[in-house]
Amino acid sequence: MGAENEVRISRFLASAGVASRRHADLLIEQGRVLVNGRRARLGEKVRPSADKVTVDGREVTAEEPRVYLALNKPPGYLSTCSDPFSRRTVLSLVRGVKERVFPVGRLDQDADGLLLLTNDGELTYLLTHPKHHVIKEYVVEVIGDRDERKVKEMLSGIIIDGRKVSADYAEFLPLKGPRERLRIGVHEGEKHLVKKMCAWAGYGVYRLTRTKVGRVSLGDLPMGKWRHLTPAEVKALYDEAMAGKDGTRGKASPNHDAKRRPENPAQGANPGRGARR
Repeated sequence: MGAENEVRISRFLASAGVASRRHADLLIEQGRVLVNGRRARLGEKVRPSADKVTVDGREVTAEEPRVYLALNKPPGYLSTCSDPFSRRTVLSLVRGVKERVFPVGRLDQDADGLLLLTNDGELTYLLTHPKHHVIKEYVVEVIGDRDERKVKEMLSGIIIDGRKVSADYAEFLPLKGPRERLRIGVHEGEKHLVKKMCAWAGYGVYRLTRTKVGRVSLGDLPMGKWRHLTPAEVKALYDEAMAGKDGTRGKASPNHDAKRRPENPAQGANPGRGARR
């Protein structure tokens, strides 16, 4: 069989819905991936129609249908597929989905809100790599007094862990209850970035909720429930990731998606069905 039919093993595992390409490399490093009975090597190529590839003893076969889910993650769940300490993971909340899906990026264990899950490794890469500038929006209940100057500094750039970072947008929301609320949009993927920005401003974080990923909003999805993304939402995610490649889009605002509607549904997406009952 010719070389044109070979693909990198990480790409093959991603296309088969096993894991994102980054996580596939981790599985390979851990020795959990075999090719024709031997341990796979990072970067090697396989022939999907001829080579036998297994992960944890389970054979990886043809590419699965693409699945795209939005979950309202409750606090206390890990944004991972498995945990060696048997802690609760988000996959326990999406029972009934026969395809293997994995989380798109991270959402802290104590945080809640919108988490995307899919078996589309390419989209996962586009949404999680900072160079594509896909914005994640958070509403943060903070402990401390309102200080508009701190928000302006977040927008212009602040130093965290020795490097300059900035919010794509940030603003205080109207007071509802005893604590101030900040809406913050960031495209960088540094761990705990929003919490670190709030700490820099002198705020304690009482609650952190992700409300939006790109143009997909949490909306009124109940806590702990999931729904399929619509084809239009999947297309919008792809469009935004490609438009923002290498930072070409520029600064956004909280309503940056209000005027644009995708023209054609994405191929391979399931129609939205509302929250699982």
